Amino acid sequence: MIVKSIRTKLNLNQFRGLKRHRFTIKRRDQHLITLNKQPLINFTHNDYLALSTHPKVREAFSKAAAQYGLGSGASAVVSGYYSPHQALEEQFADFLQRDRAILFSSGYLANLGVFNALANHECTIISDKRCHTSILEGIQLSRARHYRYAHNNIDHARVLLNKAARNTLLITESVFSMEGDISPLDHLTALTQSFGTTLLVDDAHGFGILGQHGRGACEHFQLSQHDVPILIVPLGKAMGSMGAIVAGNETLIEAILQFATSYRYTTALPPAIAAGSLATLNILQQETWRREKLRSLIAFFIRESALRGLSLLSDAITPIKSILIGENHQAEAMQTYLFKQHIFVTCIRPPTVPAGTARLRISLNCMHEEKDIIRLLDAIQLNIS
Repeated sequence: MIVKSIRTKLNLNQFRGLKRHRFTIKRRDQHLITLNKQPLINFTHNDYLALSTHPKVREAFSKAAAQYGLGSGASAVVSGYYSPHQALEEQFADFLQRDRAILFSSGYLANLGVFNALANHECTIISDKRCHTSILEGIQLSRARHYRYAHNNIDHARVLLNKAARNTLLITESVFSMEGDISPLDHLTALTQSFGTTLLVDDAHGFGILGQHGRGACEHFQLSQHDVPILIVPLGKAMGSMGAIVAGNETLIEAILQFATSYRYTTALPPAIAAGSLATLNILQQETWRREKLRSLIAFFIRESALRGLSLLSDAITPIKSILIGENHQAEAMQTYLFKQHIFVTCIRPPTVPAGTARLRISLNCMHEEKDIIRLLDAIQLNIS
């Protein structure tokens, strides 16, 4: 019976234009990929500073793999915690100007673990309407009361805080992954402090991009550890790696170490990954041209889009740029058309975004050139008009 039910669900999913596909990438060279033996300009990945393929990162990863082998072999609280893990945590705490940091195996696991460790059925959690699924599932697992405020709406967040009991957490992303807009963290900080509420920020798409030194949203808004007690930094975006750092004061990080089940019962990241991430963190601080060029490309993309009459869902200076298509099948058709133009852009459909808001999600990185952006925008304009 269950197979028949699942088959019906799969058929309905395809009929609605929601079927997902995987694309086998044969080769990746900075902003280019090879797909079906054809070279495509890649506008999909989140390696914004093109650090994952940096020669120094490759070297650090290879040396650590030769020393430690493939996997860590155990949970970090058993025997899977190696010196590269410790060094990465310490260097991140220093760079982020926080007391302490802890390394999770992924951003998803970090969001599950933080809420599992810090909240329970006696707590209230308030989140932005467009927070990532990993945040929503982490909140659900915590069994806390959960309320969502309208996207980036400070007044609505205030209404919900007025209704909340004690032991309240407020969670938001710094840069929202489907629109690229920036959360008003300065206002949220003032709001949470006035209510005595703890603010958590997932800086997945802000770290490495925002702030003078790339420290992310807190540096961008000049906020301290006191203002944002818990900062979650997934490493699969501007860091070009995998895993996630959670940083904060000694008490909160110790609580996460002791009580986060997604940390305790997961095999730790391979030490070679941590070693590669250490190299990435150093390069991020040293090669500032990468961030500067990316910001220039973002500004160029915004200007050129406006010249072509293409409306972006956000004009913030972030590398995520989305163009609304609307209907699922139309978004798929646009994706296929762009593939034929040797441009790799994927469409985003429900349930990742609300029904009727299927879109092209474009990710810029510092290895793109202005000619690549012009080629992309010209192709989109031609197909939309």
